[in-house]
Amino acid sequence: MRRNLWIATTLLTVAVSALGGEPEPEVGRLRAHIATLASPEFAGRRGEGAHKAAEYVETEFKRLDLEPLFDGGYTQEIPGRDAGTVLGRNVGAKIVGSDPALRDEWIILGAHFDHLGVRSGVLYPGADDNASSVAMMIEVARSLSRSATPPRRSLMFLGFDLEEDGLFGSRYFIDHMPVPLDRVKLMITADMIGRSLGGVCGPRVFVMGTEHAPSLRPWITRAADGRTAMDVGLLGSDLLLIDRSDYGPFRARKVPYLFFSTGENPHYHKPTDTAETLDYPKIEAVSRTIQRVVEQAAAADSLPTWEPRSDPTINEAVVIRDVLQRLLEHRDDLNIKPAIIALMTSTLRSLDEIIDRGVITAVERSRIVRTAQIIMFTTL
Repeated sequence: MRRNLWIATTLLTVAVSALGGEPEPEVGRLRAHIATLASPEFAGRRGEGAHKAAEYVETEFKRLDLEPLFDGGYTQEIPGRDAGTVLGRNVGAKIVGSDPALRDEWIILGAHFDHLGVRSGVLYPGADDNASSVAMMIEVARSLSRSATPPRRSLMFLGFDLEEDGLFGSRYFIDHMPVPLDRVKLMITADMIGRSLGGVCGPRVFVMGTEHAPSLRPWITRAADGRTAMDVGLLGSDLLLIDRSDYGPFRARKVPYLFFSTGENPHYHKPTDTAETLDYPKIEAVSRTIQRVVEQAAAADSLPTWEPRSDPTINEAVVIRDVLQRLLEHRDDLNIKPAIIALMTSTLRSLDEIIDRGVITAVERSRIVRTAQIIMFTTL
């Protein structure tokens, strides 16, 4: 039996190699998923549209022969206050790890599929927010499920509902998990990966969460290596003031997490967030990077644990400086007010001094973060 299994695995590895390597997310497939989820048929993925989106994700999981995550199947109904009412539903699937010593440890890859719906007769398609990341999750699940090298740890793939309603889907999930919370070793999510911050920051994608798991940084660097359609910038999650996506409930429980996003842009929460306006090579590059991070986490002998004390990096100052410079270059397009231009200019001088020195103090970082928050709030 073992010899037959070894022969089958070897033949599969050879076949994958002959076809050009391990499977990865593909731009054509990503485009097709986004076009479907952002189509009028899905009604902005709210109400009945969100139900259709949940069914779509479940169908894709079944097509990939993934196991259902929940005891009752692929869906987890989110009950309302009144008996018998259902507010929404999370959708989950899994790949059980191949290593008996590690298969009880879990890595989550999730993305919310809901959006704003139809308001006053106007459709809000939500192509970037967040069909882009749902497509990424499905494509990473497809690639990993077709890989010749099974993951050592177990993987969950989760479509969250009700993110636009105070992260209610992920909050419900973390309180009603199919495995004990302490077995979840890393949570990865993405929200809006198909545009650029302010519409002007080009190939930049931001990754938050490494401040509480610094040893994840080399993994991200390796995963992003050669992805020419994007430039990774590591930031602290506190730049966002509040939890802006489904990493929030995991952050509150001190589960190591990574949050990928290209940031707010002129189409954010507008009817113009349509499928044909996205940057698909960038979505593919981000998706492939996330897959590589998941692969490293699934294969590692050990995973980073939560560091209670935030550990920012000087590279964060470099990223903030580069973003402010880019925004300043587009001051007229973004209609930045003179007072904010003056604030940006003085902040850039401070950042130059900090970066030249190579060290940033806690007091300096706190001041820079507060200033960056003011600039982003008034500019974007």
